[in-house]
Amino acid sequence: MRAKTAPIKSAFVALAVSGALLSACGTSTSASPTTTASSTKSVTTSTIPAGTVLRVGEQLKNLSTILSIAGQDKDFPYQVQYSEFVGGPPMLQAFQGGLIDAGYVFSTPLIFAQAANQAVTAVAGFGTQGSGYALVSAPGNTSIKKWADLKGKKVAYQVGTAGEAVLLEGLKTAGLSYSDITTVNLPTTQVAAALQGGSADAGITVEPLLSVFLQANPTARVVTYSTQITDRTGFLIATSAALADTARSAALADYLTRLVKAYNYLRAHPEKSTQAILVQQYGLSPARANEVATREGPTAFVMLPGAVFAAQQNVADLFAAAGQIPSKINVAKEFDSRFNDLITSVQDS
Repeated sequence: MRAKTAPIKSAFVALAVSGALLSACGTSTSASPTTTASSTKSVTTSTIPAGTVLRVGEQLKNLSTILSIAGQDKDFPYQVQYSEFVGGPPMLQAFQGGLIDAGYVFSTPLIFAQAANQAVTAVAGFGTQGSGYALVSAPGNTSIKKWADLKGKKVAYQVGTAGEAVLLEGLKTAGLSYSDITTVNLPTTQVAAALQGGSADAGITVEPLLSVFLQANPTARVVTYSTQITDRTGFLIATSAALADTARSAALADYLTRLVKAYNYLRAHPEKSTQAILVQQYGLSPARANEVATREGPTAFVMLPGAVFAAQQNVADLFAAAGQIPSKINVAKEFDSRFNDLITSVQDS
């Protein structure tokens, strides 16, 4: 029997607007998506009125740190207000409450947001060649060597995050489903404690939390890394209200420009992020930090919806089949291409 199912339902209900979950849900399709948003390539900082505020949600200070390392966090022609979140679900609740305009998430929160009729879309996508997500065993547990070995085991992960997508896709490759495991729903930051304390046999975690856990627990090990594109691609998502507002839309264009320039800089100077983030901020050993950086590779922006569409649709279909969302959806509605030209021009410059 599956354990701790109540948090799954409550997490989804928290995203609903007056209980109207199904009114905007379509059916799954493999057809190429269409986009109707216009390009903002011509947007410049001169169009940003004085006093404009852009409220940005981030996780593990990822966005602000990247901008700082590359020197792109200076002389904003608007005010940036950051809010810190642990995982996509609480960030989606902040979006629902009108507390932020934009934020960084992976694939799964986008799916849950669409299923809950939230007025947010992905305006930029960027990712690495390798995934930071992995299935790990508890310290001293040698019985789990592949996805199939999870049958009958307790598995810790955070519902509504990309970690859940990793688990769903992994179980599918082994011919398993949620009914074959006991799920332990915890914030991603608490997965390590569950594994150390014996309340889970295995867990889904992500860098740099993964490396911190392995350094502290030499007898734990990585069973397998995720290889899915949706687990390697993050999105900057924004509210419809922010995109419809001339001032905040222009500020978002400037913010994206800075972010693209920052990742361009880090591709040219990979040692900067390795040292500043993995070693100094998260406390990884230089050897482990270099291993992580090499495995994941540099970050680059992708056009939306582009190659991400089919992979995202597959994940959404898995969530629908597992009963995690109430109906199949067409993920084309999750993507807004208006910044594609801007991102391309900056990334290629």
